[in-house]
Amino acid sequence: MKKTFTPKLSPRLEGIVSLLPECEKVADIGCDHGYISISLVQRGIAKSAVACDIKAGPLEFAKKNIEKAGLTKQIDIRLSPGLNKLSEDEADAIVIAGMGMRTIAGIILDDLVKAKNADFLLIQAQSEIPEMRRFFVENGFTLLANKLMTEEDKYYFAMLLTSKEEIADAYFKKNGGRKKLLEKLKESGAGPEFTEFTEGLDELFGLDLITNDENMKKYLGHVIFEWTESIEKISGAKKPDFEKLEELKKKLSMAELALELNTLFKK
Repeated sequence: MKKTFTPKLSPRLEGIVSLLPECEKVADIGCDHGYISISLVQRGIAKSAVACDIKAGPLEFAKKNIEKAGLTKQIDIRLSPGLNKLSEDEADAIVIAGMGMRTIAGIILDDLVKAKNADFLLIQAQSEIPEMRRFFVENGFTLLANKLMTEEDKYYFAMLLTSKEEIADAYFKKNGGRKKLLEKLKESGAGPEFTEFTEGLDELFGLDLITNDENMKKYLGHVIFEWTESIEKISGAKKPDFEKLEELKKKLSMAELALELNTLFKK
């Protein structure tokens, strides 16, 4: 009997796949080797998929992997810039991973209606994570959950979003969410200095990660060290960039609060 190809996922890709709720059809934008589409269908998270890429080379590679996995009937491949080759209501979940924040924002703004028609968006940006969270909130999406992945001493963040109020309500009812975390904050006895900065903490680090993720302590220690070094370097410069300095000091203060909050919830 011929063995079916099953992709071995990196920690980053595993985190992305594990964050998506069950759906009918997922669109994997910038599919590269097709591992996300294949894994989602093989695991029964998605019944079918559309694997899209802007380049023919990666798409051909994805096609071969899909064939090896025996999923040519369930996974369609398309040469497509962003969401261009999707119809408006075709996919109820969209995954965009491994790109910079500005590239992802451009893809969404080019086809905002298609993005909002999906029940779920799963985004993994390679840069400017707080800005990515802010972008989606400003464009009418609700952040449902964050996920932190570590791979080769690097940190990656994924986020699950929806623009549909009924989907958000159902998700929070089943899984908790920001409202529940605020209640936990009050119950824990956290002082006003925490609740006052909740929105900023949520945008910068993800409140659900601060309170629930075991890896956040290490990540927060990492950024506190980096930002402290940067502050010392800028302060010691002949012509300090005072605007950058104040921005870093504010972020450092938020990181220290997040670390204190993380420790409080892990007791």
